[in-house]
Amino acid sequence: MSYTYGFDNTINLHVKGRITEADAKRQKRTAGVILQRLEELPGIILADEVGMGKTFVALAVAASVALRDRRHLPVVVMVPPSLKEKWPKDFQLFRERCITSESAKKYLRYAIADNAIEFLKKLDDAVYERAAIIFLTHGAMNPYRKLQDKFVKLAILQRAIYRRKGARHLRQSLCRYLGDLLRMKNLTQKNGDVWVSLLESPPEKWLNILRAHDMKPADDDDPVPASVISAMDGMDFEKLYQVLNKELPRRESAKIQQRLINAREEINKTIVNLWDHCLRSLDIRLPLLVLDEAHHLKNPKTQFASLFQTQEAAHDAKELDKGPLAEVFERMLFLTATPFQLGHYELCSVLERFSGISWRKPRSPSKGKVEFIQNLRTIQEKLDSAQEATLRLDHAWGKLNVDDLVINGNVYSSVDAWWKSLKPGDATTSAAQHIIERFQSAKRRMKEAETHLMPYLIRHSRQRTLCVGDEEIFRRLKFAGRTILDDAQTDEPAGLDVQGDALLPFLLAARVTALKPEARPVFAEGLASSYEAFLHTRQRNLEDHKNDHGDDRTTDIDDDIVETFEADQVTRWYLGHLHKSITSKVQQYSKEMHPKVSATVQRALALWKRGEKVLVFCHYLKTGQILRDRIRDALHGEMLEVAYRKLRCTKADAESELEKLGNRFQSQDSPVRRGTDQATEKLLFQFSDLAEHTDSLKKIVRRYLRTPSFLMRFFPIEKSRMHEDDVYLAMQRKDASGMSFKQLLTDFFTFLVEHCGKNERYRYISALEVIQPGQMVRLANGNTKQETRQRLMLAFNTPFYPEILVASMIMAEGVDLHLNCRHIIHHDLCWNPSTLEQRTGRIDRIGAKVERCGQPIKIYLPYIAMTQDEKMYRVVMDRERWFQVVMGEKYKVDAKTTEKLAQRIPFPEIASKTLSFDFSIVGR
Repeated sequence: MSYTYGFDNTINLHVKGRITEADAKRQKRTAGVILQRLEELPGIILADEVGMGKTFVALAVAASVALRDRRHLPVVVMVPPSLKEKWPKDFQLFRERCITSESAKKYLRYAIADNAIEFLKKLDDAVYERAAIIFLTHGAMNPYRKLQDKFVKLAILQRAIYRRKGARHLRQSLCRYLGDLLRMKNLTQKNGDVWVSLLESPPEKWLNILRAHDMKPADDDDPVPASVISAMDGMDFEKLYQVLNKELPRRESAKIQQRLINAREEINKTIVNLWDHCLRSLDIRLPLLVLDEAHHLKNPKTQFASLFQTQEAAHDAKELDKGPLAEVFERMLFLTATPFQLGHYELCSVLERFSGISWRKPRSPSKGKVEFIQNLRTIQEKLDSAQEATLRLDHAWGKLNVDDLVINGNVYSSVDAWWKSLKPGDATTSAAQHIIERFQSAKRRMKEAETHLMPYLIRHSRQRTLCVGDEEIFRRLKFAGRTILDDAQTDEPAGLDVQGDALLPFLLAARVTALKPEARPVFAEGLASSYEAFLHTRQRNLEDHKNDHGDDRTTDIDDDIVETFEADQVTRWYLGHLHKSITSKVQQYSKEMHPKVSATVQRALALWKRGEKVLVFCHYLKTGQILRDRIRDALHGEMLEVAYRKLRCTKADAESELEKLGNRFQSQDSPVRRGTDQATEKLLFQFSDLAEHTDSLKKIVRRYLRTPSFLMRFFPIEKSRMHEDDVYLAMQRKDASGMSFKQLLTDFFTFLVEHCGKNERYRYISALEVIQPGQMVRLANGNTKQETRQRLMLAFNTPFYPEILVASMIMAEGVDLHLNCRHIIHHDLCWNPSTLEQRTGRIDRIGAKVERCGQPIKIYLPYIAMTQDEKMYRVVMDRERWFQVVMGEKYKVDAKTTEKLAQRIPFPEIASKTLSFDFSIVGR
């Protein structure tokens, strides 16, 4: 039987309230094409841009295969540990909302496996109990974890003494010490007799024994997989038996702890041998592997990549002949949003993992393994050629200067206008002619590489515009440098000014950078972020570059902590005075704020005053803390200023007066309490599925409306007495996106009903009940507890608190923050442009606020003029365009290279788009 799975007709991706009809059609067509191509090919890479719904496309493919596989074998979805909760949650929603058949819903059971034993146990299940989808974490099959399971160890011990003459005394010793030996004292404490029953019975009967003793495993499954039991049949346990006989005394021993250690060591050695036997004897064939974050396979020498290593690829005789997942899957679907941030060799390495499928007939790809290997070689050759051509173009472009921007004697001030006006035969300079030749060569070779790579890769890019009525607007708008202050659109933005006493530290930093041009000026990047980041970075460097990954970390990325040069006497003098000047400024922070911190605070405050949520990303931990504090102070000061003016009280009494106003929402007889409850109940009346949550949601709305933040912005607090109508009017007032709180609340309730499963709905409401309403500004970084980060993520994605979230890279991947936010500030840049895209992708996703309000996402990229910060901005923005052309480009970030790259003429966006690969299937 061939491998033929069409898109299952029980799947409906266009569900009301989930995504638009156009997005649903794209997702369905993509899933259909993947299933069609998998008939011929071993695997496909799905590489849509961030936030376009790759997860649901993959789930549609996985569900189609699971529902149509007559053998009823499970599909495996392999995900990073950080996403092991997100994928099952999304699948629950997919099954609940996108599967139209009740019988199909019941069949599409899922299971989660965190290690090899759990995975093998799921495969053992009878057909009528087996999960259709198994979620497996990346590290589950890690060789170091192997079969480190207590019941597997018990099975080894049971097999070692099985049918041994004279083993009665050893069995008695085992029963005495098994609790300590296997670290399962709780089992002994519950019922010591259970060891005797287990040791005298084959592992196949252990589940019933454990049930009889009321000790069944949490998953109520056989504790030892059948494949492990089968693998033991061909093993020799003589050495283990001898060690146990020697080390386990028949009576109490003073050296018992050392004896137990010796016995454990031999058990662990036997485990390694058992793992090898298990892999060699494992003979399973599963229809499909879906692998998320597949770019982690780029290095074939890693443990993760070795999972799929075939016998032909094993070069070291000391290693296993093949990886534990080699030849297990009939097809593979890889997901990654960043295929072109890989080098072309790395991309080919990822593609090479497809050779690890099962090539057994009759279900092997119609294009066989030999043809696939030959295709890989051709792809490698074409990518080599394309990379060579684009690098030559890059090199030639680096020699272009403003004097070359001329056509037939006409001088152009804009490189984009010059490039658009170029036509064949135009008279230009020799440098420009050279670039044109290089461009045409690169274009031709990129097209050739695209043609050969296209069958294996699908990628859609997000539409750059939005349709608002009869008008088209840009989906995103960028505000760089000082435009963060005034929202001014300009082609040539200027940086933030540094004035007065603030000039000194930046001048000193520039001097040190000039003295050490071959070094990466990390201290200058820290200074451009905040004074505190500079001081903390310097302090850590002075402590011999130690980093304990605790509260004293400088950043969330270790390689940015240390300076990459040895300071001589001159540079130490400058750094010392720089440190002294910054220390003085931090002590007087109330008088003078860091120029970029000041700009970020001003923009966040301005947006908050207009009812908007703001997401702020920064790189340095100390910067995150200072931004949170300064923004919080600014918001608090603004609230007191407004209260002071409107309430006609003293500034000292403003806070207490706001608190009194908020307390009115507590009293049952209060008009604002009645108005709030009535308005909320009226909205909830439309959502019967939220009936059980009515009281909780009413309380959440009351808690939010009574905060000083909402009161001073939306209520007429100057009135001596407020009525029910004031609540309705406050909820009708619009934010800067043209959306009222009533509309946002309605959208949120709609989202809970139409987009969330029951569990996810509960998680959102629970998060809002726990988050403190008075804390409008929150910080999430590597020091924030995982549970708190999850709550902040959920709460920020609602119309409620927090309203401003300051985050590090910890919140830049696998996180949805898009439902109520369309403003993002990249306070700190990153040398990798794809990192900036990942951050922006948190608020630019399917169903984002930008799509509901018809106004663009605003991206702020502040940088400080005439400093290393401005040079970094110009380099990163230019390389962002080259990243789409020169695959996996890596460049130095020392001061000398940065200076050179910053002076280059930017590569035109239209040229970048012309050269970029196009792997979309919609519209072809």
